[in-house]
Amino acid sequence: MKIASATSVRPLRYFALLLVVPALMLCIGCGDDGPTGPQSASFDWSGTVESGDRLEIRGVNGSIVASTVAGRTANVTAQLRGNGDDVSTVEVEVVEHAGGVIICAIYPDVAGEPPNSCDPAEAHISGSSRVSVDFVVEVPSDVLHVAVTVNGDLAAMGLERPATLVAVNGSIDASTTSLLTAVTVNGSVDATLDGLELPGPWSLTTVNGSIAARLPGTIDASVTGAIVNGTMSSDFPLTETAPGEWSGTIGTGGPPITLTTVNGNLSLVRTQ
Repeated sequence: MKIASATSVRPLRYFALLLVVPALMLCIGCGDDGPTGPQSASFDWSGTVESGDRLEIRGVNGSIVASTVAGRTANVTAQLRGNGDDVSTVEVEVVEHAGGVIICAIYPDVAGEPPNSCDPAEAHISGSSRVSVDFVVEVPSDVLHVAVTVNGDLAAMGLERPATLVAVNGSIDASTTSLLTAVTVNGSVDATLDGLELPGPWSLTTVNGSIAARLPGTIDASVTGAIVNGTMSSDFPLTETAPGEWSGTIGTGGPPITLTTVNGNLSLVRTQ
């Protein structure tokens, strides 16, 4: 497995704080070398991420599991498995930039598609390899978190700053006190608000799968839900405004909570 880093990249449009990241640490533990090459490897990185900056993880095949950690140091580990392909064909790239750090699993380029890139301004990640890369992430509590994968589940627990979680084939499980965007195509979304107040919008979206939003009864929010094929259940008062569309006000109203699926059920669950 190779690792590359770059520091001369365009800064993110909305983040301009300086990031200081120490030297990368890489640990490789290869399995048996079969006819297709090494079948396993591991990756470790630790670095200081400033308050308000962003830690972004991008993969193709594999899960991303995140939790919060005290202090300023973020920790990212990954397990690469060949599944019949050579893991050395996949590169784990770490890019430092003015708004944070982005870590990508870079697969061999796919014919007819743009070259794979870990540029934070316009990252492009794709691949047809069977190699899987499963990330485990520890995020400082005041750092924004972004996780993107194609084939794999996403989990982000105990977050305290805005998070964006995107998958194509995979479910999403999240708990946070902050803003949340969770999008998948084939998979469920389960989101829990840990705090007593909703500080900003929640957007939970899937195409084929169900969505559950778990909320305390003390919050003030405005809820809309849309389903093509499925049912809506709610512990809070909602009104069906059109076939497959619901809306309601929790408390005095406030930040929007949007739930959208095509094939699946929607539920609003009161946790306390």
